[in-house]
Amino acid sequence: MTLILENISKKIQHQQVLKNVCFELNEGEIVGLVGRNGAGKTTLFRTIVGEMKADFGRIGLDDQDYVRTISVHDQLFYVDMPENWLAHYTPNKIKSILSLSYKDFYSDWYDERIKQFNLNSKKRVQTYSKGMRALFTIIVGFASRARYVLLDEPLDGLDVLIRDQVKQLIIDRVNKNNTTVLIASHNLIELDTLVDRILLLKDGSINMTFAIENNNNIKKYQVAYDNDEMLAFLRDNGTIIAHVGHIVTVVFSDFDESIGIKLAGSDFKFIEELPIGSEDIFRASFASEAHAWQKELEGE
Repeated sequence: MTLILENISKKIQHQQVLKNVCFELNEGEIVGLVGRNGAGKTTLFRTIVGEMKADFGRIGLDDQDYVRTISVHDQLFYVDMPENWLAHYTPNKIKSILSLSYKDFYSDWYDERIKQFNLNSKKRVQTYSKGMRALFTIIVGFASRARYVLLDEPLDGLDVLIRDQVKQLIIDRVNKNNTTVLIASHNLIELDTLVDRILLLKDGSINMTFAIENNNNIKKYQVAYDNDEMLAFLRDNGTIIAHVGHIVTVVFSDFDESIGIKLAGSDFKFIEELPIGSEDIFRASFASEAHAWQKELEGE
């Protein structure tokens, strides 16, 4: 089963937040959703699950129109993280509530995870730390056995050891139940080790869909230049992400042969190609904004 979004558009207070958003979520994949602050990630999530109504477009399962019925409702799970209605109840009460909404709610697995992570089942979730509330929401999401689980900043506030366990928990549920997970996150380094592909939300639309290995036109280099000043072509053709002394790390969003020839010239003491990550692709996608911002600084 595939969840299909076609031309989803949404205005809030006369401002266009989403504009013709199109993508598909296939069974058993983990997909990242990234974008700058205020890009519309949370609005998109709320529109998918029906908390907000799209002004235009269609959300459907395969070729069927998306209808707010119980049979469709229990295919989707999403609550805002970490502040949401769950905070006002104990895990025991939440289990009884969600067992009514999700007919296949996995009570035994839910109880085991509450015990595994030492969450007090008799205390209200609002008494938990920020990280523990986020962890609890993830547990609830997978206990619902919904086909599509939407997580908004799920690793925010978790310490390193708990974060590793949570990532393994997500992978385990996807593999065993063929669950599809859509994760909105600012932590692109974490997404690199977790997701199958990433959707970039920019200017209200899905600007690109990418997997790290499929972006051969984006290159990252560390170079040491010989001149007193950094060569202008580095800044003009790439995004500078580090500059210490005469050593520069630069990401080229549209690497071609002409750039390669310049890098191979005598102006540099050494050049080294570095591995590309999601952060680099994200920076490259906003290269024009970064250049404009840099020129403003230089003009001050």
